[in-house]
Amino acid sequence: VLVPQVLDLNVTVLSLEHMLGRVIGEDVQFVSSLAPDLMRVKVDPGQIEQVLLNLAINARDAMVEGGTLEVATANFLLSDPWSHASLPVSVPGGDWVLLSVLDTGTGMDPETAAQAFEPFFTTKDASRGSGLGLSMVYGIVKQSGGYIWIDTAPGAGTAVHVLLPAVLDQT
Repeated sequence: VLVPQVLDLNVTVLSLEHMLGRVIGEDVQFVSSLAPDLMRVKVDPGQIEQVLLNLAINARDAMVEGGTLEVATANFLLSDPWSHASLPVSVPGGDWVLLSVLDTGTGMDPETAAQAFEPFFTTKDASRGSGLGLSMVYGIVKQSGGYIWIDTAPGAGTAVHVLLPAVLDQT
């Protein structure tokens, strides 16, 4: 059961920096690029932390020889509906907050990326993953009224983008 609260994703990212550093290990450099004027979102705090942790773990696993993990936030203002090749539907116009987790790992081919959010799909061997992490992330984002997509290519790393509706009325 989700218990959504109005919060600042920058505060969430900053509060998890130490834990993320421990999770990703010494071979991966952690960088945050946080928008200073970020609008707030209404999400379950524990669930959005789970989203960040799952995405960071997947990024770490894709960087077997080390690399860089970046967590970025930005306001995403749409005057018209917007679409992306990785999204099956267009995003309605409005005020959104973008949370991106980017890595310099191995990347994925289009066929693999298209299956990434399916339950039990994994590119890891059986001892390293169940294939439930990204499907859980997808479910949390959808239940929060958001959208999620992947930009990736073999050898070019992966960026997972989460778009959540901005909360304009803080009352």
